[in-house]
Amino acid sequence: MRDREVTPGPEPEPEPIAPAAVIVAPDPDAERLLARCAQLEEQMVELSRRRADMEQQVRSYEQHQYAVLGEVVGECLRLRQAYLRLKAERSGRAADAERARQADEDFDAYRRSTEHTAAPLPELDEDEQDELRRLYRAAAMRCHPDRAAESERAAAHDIFLRVQAAYQARDLEGLRGLAAELAGWAQSAPGAVAAGPGTLKAPAGGGIRRRVGELQHKVADLILAVQTLQLDPVYRKARQVEHWDTHFADARASFEAECEALRAGIAGLASRSA
Repeated sequence: MRDREVTPGPEPEPEPIAPAAVIVAPDPDAERLLARCAQLEEQMVELSRRRADMEQQVRSYEQHQYAVLGEVVGECLRLRQAYLRLKAERSGRAADAERARQADEDFDAYRRSTEHTAAPLPELDEDEQDELRRLYRAAAMRCHPDRAAESERAAAHDIFLRVQAAYQARDLEGLRGLAAELAGWAQSAPGAVAAGPGTLKAPAGGGIRRRVGELQHKVADLILAVQTLQLDPVYRKARQVEHWDTHFADARASFEAECEALRAGIAGLASRSA
């Protein structure tokens, strides 16, 4: 009896092989550069705030100086102008005419400056000053033009100038409003501007290295600006708030003495021509 032939059945389908998961190793160099960008951005904002504080101090000093000395300085410049004009007329010398011309310019410049005297800075208590600094830093980190995407840089520049102006004017209410405006902007605008403090959109390709270089230059410029202001004689005087009254009182006495001497000089020149 012949064995029955067994027809082999179809071979089973091989089980599908799951694709191996692709593990992308983080680029430590890129992460380091991004961290450096964030660090430089924060340093840039902090240096901008520091420079604004120093400029505020100078402005307060100059406003106080004008309040104490403005009247006597104006009178002294007016008397110098009158005396030197009269002296130039009497002597006919070119050197005296040049001094009289310079006195005219000084008095005109003083009058123009008094026409645009800035309003006094508002007084803020310690808590309000802390809030002002906190709001400025958060707003500046959100809208600084150097953090914005190229398409949003112009808009970021405009609002950043408003933030700077509000901070320098100690306009706490204005800065609160700008912070709220930026919060709404962040919800509707894509890109780096909309990102919150401490975030950074990585530039494509090798742009991140270029970005680090640009930020380093900007930080260096700000450091130089702060150091230059620190050496400015007016800023050095402005820092010594406890000595303002004594300094201005001495200056006023000096101007008043010069006014008396100029009146006597004018009277003497006028009597010679009589």
